[in-house]
Amino acid sequence: MHEHSFIEAILKDVNNRDDVKEIVLEVGELVGIETRHLREHILGRFNWVVEIIDKDSKVKCECGFEGRARVVERLHDIVIFECAQCGWVPEVLEGKDIKILKIIYN
Repeated sequence: MHEHSFIEAILKDVNNRDDVKEIVLEVGELVGIETRHLREHILGRFNWVVEIIDKDSKVKCECGFEGRARVVERLHDIVIFECAQCGWVPEVLEGKDIKILKIIYN
């Protein structure tokens, strides 16, 4: 269950978990977990308000394209993407991470 590894990576940066009231996450488009699954798994473990902000990808390709990646396929734990202009695999500038934007404590 790869969802567990995503949750554990987030939780390592959360102090005093029992005192958390709300968490706000930014989830990149190219992260290998759907936001609804991430939310469900956090809510399955904690009684937090979970807000998730989706972050579009930004890539840069050797062909000169800079913009949003074209997502070809979403598999269980990976996202296959390409340059929206030429189809090659571009460098990812944004949208590959999960970031904690805010934690509100009781």
